[in-house]
Amino acid sequence: MNNNKNLFDINIEIYRGKIYCEILKYFISILINLFGKKIFSIKKPYQKTLTNLLSSWMFNLYLLYDLNNDQFFPDKFDDTTILKNILLDFCKYDTQIENKEEKIDNVYTQIDNLQNYKQSDLYNNVKYKYNLYKIKIKQKRNNIDVLFYKYKIDLLYNIKDIRLKNILENILIPNDIYIKMVNNYNNNMEFIDIYIWIIIFRYQLLGSNNHQLAILPKIIKNMEKNYNLSFECFASAINTSQKNYCSIFYDIEKYFGSHGNFFNFTPTEGTFSCNPPYEKEIIYKCIYKIFNHLEYSNNKKYKLTFIITIPIWDIEGQKLINQKQHKIDYGDFDIIQKIKESKYFIGLRMILKENFTYIDHNFKLYKNKTIQNTYIIILSTNNINFNHILEYNFFNI
Repeated sequence: MNNNKNLFDINIEIYRGKIYCEILKYFISILINLFGKKIFSIKKPYQKTLTNLLSSWMFNLYLLYDLNNDQFFPDKFDDTTILKNILLDFCKYDTQIENKEEKIDNVYTQIDNLQNYKQSDLYNNVKYKYNLYKIKIKQKRNNIDVLFYKYKIDLLYNIKDIRLKNILENILIPNDIYIKMVNNYNNNMEFIDIYIWIIIFRYQLLGSNNHQLAILPKIIKNMEKNYNLSFECFASAINTSQKNYCSIFYDIEKYFGSHGNFFNFTPTEGTFSCNPPYEKEIIYKCIYKIFNHLEYSNNKKYKLTFIITIPIWDIEGQKLINQKQHKIDYGDFDIIQKIKESKYFIGLRMILKENFTYIDHNFKLYKNKTIQNTYIIILSTNNINFNHILEYNFFNI
């Protein structure tokens, strides 16, 4: 497949990938030099922790800023407030670390010049042809053969970065998710495989699959039946179970039903599933936005409902479930108390992580052992029945 008439250039995407992999290497190197490996090795190998940390920061920036100036890198990559807070939380694992804030400031010396990559000759003169095609493969999931499409791409140049090369060799998608994306697609069919490839590539490049975890489809179907659910506030073209949703890469996911960034979206009526990235700043911003929308809709006599999935990070909640594992201290996480005090609060359910299964739709993987204990909360302008939530089995697939 040639890219002559396409609005999106796979070579540009790969070049951005090269830059991101270089940033990740630098990011890991400087953090280990400044803080050592101990604080980043509590739950998993430090390389994986730091890959997830950079990805988490990127997701925070995606949700706080638009991507008008660049389709992958956030417009204000130099805003490091959120990253600083995350690193300060990690430093709580080692009380021997001195001058924490000064060390954290040193992390930013090279990252804030990110947009300079656009000045390179390679970025401005990428005109290489390529051949993109897909093959069918089978992989085992829960002892069942699952059919995937695996994308293959012939390039006129070599990829040297091992991580980038590995990603390019493993761009795949389950057959049923591919069919769903085709059915949701609303543009020229000539380019559909290019667009799907780019979406998969961008999300895999970020390397934090937990940001792609979704509630089980059977639960979504129950919510559709019991609460008329019709929209997901935090999703992607890959993992959404709805035709209408918000996502971070609106430039390309709009062709698959995305309404763009949730923080630029204004819901007024209906029922919305809200499963935000498990980052403290995002959750706070999300809940306050929901409060504002509920207040507006209530004044207009509109029926607006949010079914919210967020982690049990508050002190009271952790005591109730007797949580004993290593964890980052999130303070009182007082947003839970504010939710309970809201006049729109309908109810909540606490679910242990062993009893809550998420699905990574891209790889057809089911996860619950490394995920947080979870609240299911309903906020609504309508006095709806919470008891349906109490009946759902969030574990069995």
